[in-house]
Amino acid sequence: AASTSSSAQGSAKAAVQTSVPQGTISIKMLDVGQGDAILIQTQEQTVLIDTSDVDERDKLRAQLAKAGVKKIDKVILTHPHADHLGGMQAIFKNFKVEAIYDDGMPSGTASYKNYLKAIKANQIPYKALKAGDALTFFDGVSYKVLGPVKVIKDQKGNSDFNNNSIVGRLSYGNFSMMFTGDAEKEEEASILANKGTLKSDVLKVGHHGSRTSTSPDFLRAVSPKEAFISCGLNNDYGHPHKTTVAKLEKAKVHIYRTDRDGTLTLTTTGDGYKITKER
Repeated sequence: AASTSSSAQGSAKAAVQTSVPQGTISIKMLDVGQGDAILIQTQEQTVLIDTSDVDERDKLRAQLAKAGVKKIDKVILTHPHADHLGGMQAIFKNFKVEAIYDDGMPSGTASYKNYLKAIKANQIPYKALKAGDALTFFDGVSYKVLGPVKVIKDQKGNSDFNNNSIVGRLSYGNFSMMFTGDAEKEEEASILANKGTLKSDVLKVGHHGSRTSTSPDFLRAVSPKEAFISCGLNNDYGHPHKTTVAKLEKAKVHIYRTDRDGTLTLTTTGDGYKITKER
């Protein structure tokens, strides 16, 4: 009996690693409370965009284990706010990371300083991304960086972290998805002015659906069919904001939200796509 249980376990384990079929990419918006963490996988490789908040580390670890993640080929941190950078120490501790990208905006926080130390200690290749850069995530899957176009400052003259978020458009075959970090109207305007292909099937809604993001012009340019919003259940910020939800509904966009739907999984072979909700 012992041998059958171990072999059953073995086959289950093997199934987890190859749960993404050949030629398919899986994009998961992980249910990690009031933060962002998006896991993009093929059968062989893994990309993580943002890592949620410090106090959601256990959730992040559990979600990555559930998805069969063994190593991470690329981590993209859209900007150094805690609810995007917070899970990095758990990532460094549990996974080999092959490359890290961020927006090159230094932050004075302890978690940011520890993040830089860990990159150095682990000798991980690192690069700051800006508009015009492009990455090949996997074979045939490209990620074109649309922002930051220029450094945007806040009223006090400091770097405005949200508005220097890495914004990128993933394309695979005839499928496309826009990833926005916490970009607000100002960065959206600079991206629109910079001209480029913005039209996408799916929009990762900026800044957890806050009312300072998803301007009508940007929404029109992307004109998505689906919107993914990452936010915590009954969060203190009132995200997603009702004006943003109303805008999306008016544009006849299907809204998916981690606070209600749990982890969202989109799979595509580059021709059409399927979205499943955890609950």
